[in-house]
Amino acid sequence: MNKLTEETMQALLLQFEGVIYASLKKLAIHKGKQDYDDFYQLGCLKLFDAYHDFDKDPFDETNRYPFVYYASQRLHWAFLDEMRKENRRIERQEADSDDITDLASEDPAFDELIFADQLTHLMTLLSPKERLFLADRLLGQLSITAIAKKHAVSRKTVYRWRQSLQKKALFLKEGNTF
Repeated sequence: MNKLTEETMQALLLQFEGVIYASLKKLAIHKGKQDYDDFYQLGCLKLFDAYHDFDKDPFDETNRYPFVYYASQRLHWAFLDEMRKENRRIERQEADSDDITDLASEDPAFDELIFADQLTHLMTLLSPKERLFLADRLLGQLSITAIAKKHAVSRKTVYRWRQSLQKKALFLKEGNTF
């Protein structure tokens, strides 16, 4: 067991930092990856652990290669463990979001609640003319021509109201909630 001081840490990084980079490269963890810095820090910690647990002095030339092999194995397994943890965390998050989606499709009351919230939000986005169009079309079951006659406007104007309403209601089609 080797004692770890700040000077030894700096010396370890100076001589054996390449082991960290090689292990990262071996697992295709490159600088462009968003969690690259986290893996690098983990690599530094595991390199220090490997030094602490290594029985001989890795700075001695005869022990250098066995230490490099030992440290690279420790780093490799630590990186794999971290990648597995991250994959499990992502799978759990996806499963949780699937559960919410399943709940929505199984419970009609939940679907109605979501629809009511979305409709309320949509109504805040609409102009007064678009609200009139929506009420006449859905509740009154009026045709475009009947709506135009009722409000004394051209059919082209009613079509513009409808088109504007459709643009504002796109979030409903995309499945977003606002």
